[in-house]
Amino acid sequence: MRHGRAVVEPEAPTGEWQLDAAHVDDIVALRSALPRRPVVCSDMRRAIETARFFGEPTIDPRLREVSRPWTDDLDVSVMRYLRGEPVVDWEPQSEARARIEGVAKDHGRAIYVTHGTVLSLYLASIVPMLDAVQFWSELRSPDAWQLSESRFVRLSAGGD
Repeated sequence: MRHGRAVVEPEAPTGEWQLDAAHVDDIVALRSALPRRPVVCSDMRRAIETARFFGEPTIDPRLREVSRPWTDDLDVSVMRYLRGEPVVDWEPQSEARARIEGVAKDHGRAIYVTHGTVLSLYLASIVPMLDAVQFWSELRSPDAWQLSESRFVRLSAGGD
């Protein structure tokens, strides 16, 4: 799942951005839609705060967002990145995918709370029909999806 809506603070490191208190009801609404499973989350504050709504999380830094510099044209850069175009100073796609693959292998069936770009990149690598750019552009905060061998479905979606 993607974390809840964060308060964007350009002067602060993105790992320290907190959830927007005005939108935590969107996270609470997901509780009944998600299965009861262990919770694993990124070490970024907004992911930890989201994960705690579903249980005491195991924090795994490999679920962090794609490493990249701050940019005012984030949407354009993310779309280029997800199309496989080189984006200066962004974490290589192969490294980001490998991180998430390692988490899934190590933790098995769980609720994973992560971030939009890395989630889109990973899911597009294991769900052949998924277009990473389209998936990313339609993601909400929060947003939860269930993936099994035969199904890939949105469980519920939060706000914009």
